[in-house]
Amino acid sequence: MRVENATVDDYGSYLKDKYRPPSRGGNARAWHQHVLTIGGEKYSFLGLGARKWIYSSDTVSFDWDWDESGRYRNVAPGSVETYDKTGKPVTRGDRGEKPWRTADARMPASQREQRD
Repeated sequence: MRVENATVDDYGSYLKDKYRPPSRGGNARAWHQHVLTIGGEKYSFLGLGARKWIYSSDTVSFDWDWDESGRYRNVAPGSVETYDKTGKPVTRGDRGEKPWRTADARMPASQREQRD
């Protein structure tokens, strides 16, 4: 299914990868779930970084499909086409790939201090 030339009512991004403190590089490029609301319907996808892929003044077109349970509308991130307010195509957000983080963030203390 496809959404054509729609404007986003609400947009949010939520950290899905393991947390990293700012001293260890932070969460700026970690996996986030991006949720957008268009006409009262919610669509979501996983993308790198917390930066918005679509601004409120933009129009967007994308392909989407239901998940296995039939409850969530999953956007295909590669199909997102964003146009600014003048109608020019723009590419926003980090569209790269990255492995998921596997290690938990450690406590900022020495091993001896952690035992106490």
